[in-house]
Amino acid sequence: MSGLRALQRRVAKLETARKPRPSPIVILCGSFDAFADATYAEGEAGKLAGDFLHILDHLRDWNEGGVWALAYAC
Repeated sequence: MSGLRALQRRVAKLETARKPRPSPIVILCGSFDAFADATYAEGEAGKLAGDFLHILDHLRDWNEGGVWALAYAC
């Protein structure tokens, strides 16, 4: 019976390890869309440079593509 429990713990650990980690933006803001909405509002208010909307597009690609996860590999 203890062998079965040990196997269940190992499977649970493997399943947890396979889940993608949330990006730093998602950790800070809850979702990328919340970050984008707040950033867009700041841009419309003139508080950010006009090019920042292009940067926001690249950040979205970075977030969805999982490029940020390479930082966890080290």
